[in-house]
Amino acid sequence: MNFTFSDNEKKLFQELESNLTHEKKKFVQGTLHTEKDIAQALIALKQKLTPFGYFKAFNDSASMGPTATLEMMRIFARHFPALFLGVEYGFRIFAEMSNCLTESFIQSLQIDDTIIPYAIAFCEDFVETDTNPSSINIQFVDDHFLLSGEKSFVINAGIAKWIAVNAHIDGREAIFFISCHSEGLEIRPHGNKRIFPELAIANIALKNCPVPKDNLIYPEQMNIFVSQIQLFENLACIACALGMIDQCMETTTRFAKTHQSENKPLIAHQAVAFSLAEAVTLRQTAELLAYRATWMITKDDSEKFVMTQCAKVFCTESAETIASQCMNILGGQVFLENHMVEQMLFNSKFIQLLGTSTHLARIAIADVLL
Repeated sequence: MNFTFSDNEKKLFQELESNLTHEKKKFVQGTLHTEKDIAQALIALKQKLTPFGYFKAFNDSASMGPTATLEMMRIFARHFPALFLGVEYGFRIFAEMSNCLTESFIQSLQIDDTIIPYAIAFCEDFVETDTNPSSINIQFVDDHFLLSGEKSFVINAGIAKWIAVNAHIDGREAIFFISCHSEGLEIRPHGNKRIFPELAIANIALKNCPVPKDNLIYPEQMNIFVSQIQLFENLACIACALGMIDQCMETTTRFAKTHQSENKPLIAHQAVAFSLAEAVTLRQTAELLAYRATWMITKDDSEKFVMTQCAKVFCTESAETIASQCMNILGGQVFLENHMVEQMLFNSKFIQLLGTSTHLARIAIADVLL
């Protein structure tokens, strides 16, 4: 088990870092005012990332592998945490879902992940106790289905071309592909701009929304399919947490070294130094746990799913703890408008619930021990 990166990988990471640093100047906070702006930013970043092999499937022989890919994801999230999630859900995760679709099905829906982001609507309640909820009502009329119900916190909902919705039909779970222009589809954008303000998040309501009978799939071994989608969601949350931790630590450490208190740098005070030391320890541990999870994916270890859930719990909760500690060091400035560390505190709570919630992840981890 070796998490050391090769010289070629390190060079690629440096090039990616340089490209994203330059790209960040185009998307300074506050410039993405509309959903159209967000969509254009996601597509532009997708085009920038593709030459680095960022979107290659883990099992692709040309891929750098899960661990190196996670490091690229972390670098991306460090610069653009909100847009990172938009790209992951709109392109990578949807592409993994598309792997189970036939070529004719993809062509019939005109799915092209190079043009516009997509959306995945699997969540119905962010206080989940059921691992596979679905209260979508389905009726079959003529040659199409009518869907009614709601899905929550759908990333890219307002800018997607297609939305994948899971529901139960005839005792089986299926995935329906709904055009964003469908009748009966209502998109309700979230007004809470304290959570990833540069991310198009919305609830969707379906009111007798017609879906052609050919626009659904029954994935073989549905449980494995859902587990794979959750795996990629959790990896996105892990990378997002690591990237935000890096950004938060860099900002706070720089402040502690340059800000004077009692005629000496703030970091010279023991309480501040100890807080930063604890934060560094959490970051190092989160990093190692995340890399171990991706190493298990590389080896196709049977425990890769539960290890990814362990990493998701620890990394996202560590992000919250570190943000809180850094707020104590930075003081009142964190309450200035759009301060990165305050934003991270809210974002960390959101990614704890995204994908497999930390509550359900703990249940799954405990089940392995029983």
